[in-house]
Amino acid sequence: MEGNKNFGIVNGKLIALRLNNQDIVDALRNTLTVITPIAVLYYLEFASAAFGIGTGALLICLTDLPGNRSNKLFSAWSSILTFFLIATITAFSNANKLALPLVAGLLTFLLVMMASFGQRMAAIGSMGLAVVAFTIGLQPTNPLEYGIFIVAGGLWYFMVSLALAWLFPYHSLERALSKTRKDTAKMMRLRALGYDANASLTGFNANNIKLHLKLTASHELVRQLLLGDKFNIGFEKATPKRLLKQSIILIDLYEQVSALHYDYISMRKQLQSTGALEFIKRAIEITADRLDGANCNKVEFDDLILKIENIALQSQQNNQLITGILLNLKETGILAFALDDKQELETKMEVDQFSAFLTEGNLSIDKLKSQLNFGSQLYRFALRMSFLMTAVIFLIGYLPNGSYGYWLPITIIVISRPSYGMTMKRNKERIIGTFAGLILGWCILQVNINETVQISLAVLFLFVFFSFLLVRYWVSAMGITLAVVLLLSVYNGFPEQILAERLLFTILGCILGLVATFLFPVRHMLNLKTSVQNAVLTNKDYLFAVLNSIDDSIIDVKLARKRSYLSLSALSETISIVKKEPRWKRKEYRTLKQIELLCFQLNALTAALPLSEFNTKGEQQKALMFDVIEDLDKGLENFSKFHHGNLFAIKSLEKISGELTLANVASKLKAILS
Repeated sequence: MEGNKNFGIVNGKLIALRLNNQDIVDALRNTLTVITPIAVLYYLEFASAAFGIGTGALLICLTDLPGNRSNKLFSAWSSILTFFLIATITAFSNANKLALPLVAGLLTFLLVMMASFGQRMAAIGSMGLAVVAFTIGLQPTNPLEYGIFIVAGGLWYFMVSLALAWLFPYHSLERALSKTRKDTAKMMRLRALGYDANASLTGFNANNIKLHLKLTASHELVRQLLLGDKFNIGFEKATPKRLLKQSIILIDLYEQVSALHYDYISMRKQLQSTGALEFIKRAIEITADRLDGANCNKVEFDDLILKIENIALQSQQNNQLITGILLNLKETGILAFALDDKQELETKMEVDQFSAFLTEGNLSIDKLKSQLNFGSQLYRFALRMSFLMTAVIFLIGYLPNGSYGYWLPITIIVISRPSYGMTMKRNKERIIGTFAGLILGWCILQVNINETVQISLAVLFLFVFFSFLLVRYWVSAMGITLAVVLLLSVYNGFPEQILAERLLFTILGCILGLVATFLFPVRHMLNLKTSVQNAVLTNKDYLFAVLNSIDDSIIDVKLARKRSYLSLSALSETISIVKKEPRWKRKEYRTLKQIELLCFQLNALTAALPLSEFNTKGEQQKALMFDVIEDLDKGLENFSKFHHGNLFAIKSLEKISGELTLANVASKLKAILS
């Protein structure tokens, strides 16, 4: 019995580790997968094979984004083929100092443009740039053999990755759904705060928008993982059917939770004397607890609903207000408590309609063609990186043998981003991490520990690199700096040179990467105007879809809802990027923030529309809603006439508070956009 108890404790810890510390588990897998071939081949005295295969495994593992089996199969063949071609072409060009920069520049342009095919191809392109830099540094004597070693490293890594994907086919999806549940629960708790008469509403809208952005990204990932897996066609098996049910319920919950019926300040004043606020708050907290996995008492939830219904009956003055909130609470409760039950989901959608919700489709040359113009942010970034890599590789070609000049293009690849603000952020993290790593590395080297311990520490710091890569980049940069310094000091010696050149080329790379942002700069104001137009347009389309929805056209509403969420996310992201640019950071953003808030309110009120009395007021109410659409159309028409360079000249409204209705919000948007 004691043995079983201990096993249960250990097993529970392993489950907790898998669910709560997945970054650590993934980092451990990546570290072991990269180190194993290097250690074995180096022990067998195949040094060139060890470094070639190790490089292939290291860089290819960084292209392995969260995904289903179809995603991972696609990543496997596309990244291995790309890396083989890049490694071989670069290795053949190494001998010619004049040809190499031109070849590297052309490859850089093509690899950056791969981002036009989606996030997964963007990762492959980014790591393809690293293959170029590593190949220049390793100087392989046999290009074809080196290319084969890179392929072998990729095959080794994906053997492990695909084996795990088939053993645990829904692991990434379950992890994404778990995160989505927790973020939805956070939004529910924020809503509950709105019904707390004693709680401050300072920062409420900002926190609300942040949660909206997180949930939009989470739901997009869930859709890709669930609907993009060709092995799940039909959803006939129990597990994919269960996960499909959970994903549909969570997106419907998101709509219900984001439905904003009333202005919280006026609503509090209106209901404070009725006693309903406390009951509403507690009911929302119960559904949030349910999403967090806590044991919830449905009897208590139902009892709270009855109490709120009684208050609505006794208060004729507030009956309409409380009834609207009740409808939302009931629907939210039904969805939250149905999330983990064993009943099959009833949906009016057909299985073959699900693919319409995938944002990234098949590879198409048309996607690339659409980006080949100076108005494209990606095209301008690709040109910038191509010029920069050509110049840098030309310069390092004249450094003395034994130099680590290839660290310069690697630094540029790692820190360069399309915008100045994003590049500056990455710069700071890279420099802080490198400084910390060099100081710690110097201290460790002064102790004169034996080589076995030094290599073991290098492996540990490689694990740190993988663990914090997506969490705290400066810690990740510190880890890889320590790993490189310790390993190279064992393999090559001359630790002082390693430390000095790592510092020199990191600082120089950061400076060049930052200065280069002014070469073919991104036209942020044009992007900002487009983002505003898309946010208003997609929310108008969402409202139109709701008004014209009938029982058999539910897919139109859901697709319109998805597009509106993505456009809101894009607007917030664009505003955030522009605010960090040196040219625009001191501008007044009051008008843009008002537009952003009004767009979110428009979306939330549209989500609440089916719950309101709209369905009972017939054609008169419908006519009022079409007046709202007309106001939005007029606002868009006037806004389209603005030059993108004059966006900051648009006057803000003195205040945007007041009655929270679709008509009022649309009227304010029309006033600002005109």
